[in-house]
Amino acid sequence: MSRSCPDAREVDRVDGLMTVDDSSRADEFLARCVPGTNWTAQIRTARISAGVVSRGPLGTFDERVCSCVRLRLALPIPVEPGLRFQIVADDDESLSATGVVRPWDG
Repeated sequence: MSRSCPDAREVDRVDGLMTVDDSSRADEFLARCVPGTNWTAQIRTARISAGVVSRGPLGTFDERVCSCVRLRLALPIPVEPGLRFQIVADDDESLSATGVVRPWDG
């Protein structure tokens, strides 16, 4: 049985389905993860600046459980749908969320 190669792309924008790492801080994460804010993204071995472009719910899921976050990365990074990554608040390393890269559009 043949395994297909993942659809990896080098991108400077990534859409992720994110879950706050410490569920007791979900409301704080949602209050701070808004368009125009900067976070540090850990993608594979890269730690780069990532600006929030947009954030919203995934369908009818409560955003405290899962939030869709679009990030503008400071540098292009190779990613593929399903890749796990983390974002961390620039001023508080204990506030973080982990997620997966969403499938590509189209």
